[in-house]
Amino acid sequence: SLCNLYGKLNNPDSTESISDAVWDWCRNNIHPYDIDLLCEMLESEKFAHITYRDIIEKDATFSIKRFIKDLCDLGTVFELFYILDNLKYEGNVKNARNLYYEGRLRDSLAFLEKYSKYEDDKEYRVRVLEDYNDLIFKVIDMFPDFRMRLKLDKKTGKVMFGADVQSVFDIAWYTFSRIVADVAPPIDEDLDYFESQGSILSCLACGKYFVRRSSRQLYCDSWDCQAERNRRNRRASYARKKAAEAENKE
Repeated sequence: SLCNLYGKLNNPDSTESISDAVWDWCRNNIHPYDIDLLCEMLESEKFAHITYRDIIEKDATFSIKRFIKDLCDLGTVFELFYILDNLKYEGNVKNARNLYYEGRLRDSLAFLEKYSKYEDDKEYRVRVLEDYNDLIFKVIDMFPDFRMRLKLDKKTGKVMFGADVQSVFDIAWYTFSRIVADVAPPIDEDLDYFESQGSILSCLACGKYFVRRSSRQLYCDSWDCQAERNRRNRRASYARKKAAEAENKE
């Protein structure tokens, strides 16, 4: 959802209020910073004398500029990795050619601009993939470092060893790193977690990122996009039927 927010706000044609969009995202998802501290303050009896208003004013406020910078740092790198991955495994040259653009918040990364001289799509893909490892190294270099530490889960009473995350962006970067990595530390076998996992794809209708749960899924789960999928399938079926009728007449 963070990368979809980045894509929406960084669209050169976007006129949506940035502060309103950030507020809507936080309201519908989570407070972006100092997550553990704020949860502890809200749950602990030690802070019972502190009102919600005090917490909001003193500890829960954050800078929109900070949020946008963190959002852009994450969004630009994810954009590059997704396009490289999509080019390698799906052969999607169009997205790769359109990687660079002058965004409303920040220009996208221009690492693929030097390949624009190759007009043939097959040659373009071959040339980019020849440098794939070098490009992935550039992606990796833009990742922040992760601090690992022991932490007590108060709900389960278990001591966990994992990344020290203080913001929703820390969580996003850590999750993103697990997507990029071929070898990563094991994770808890949480059934709800595993059932939600899958490859990330850009919806053919709306363009937003979503988690694909089957190899045939090309559209996100929104009603409008599923309706568009059905319309396209009907048109494709009609076209195949007409083509078959024309072939039979011949």
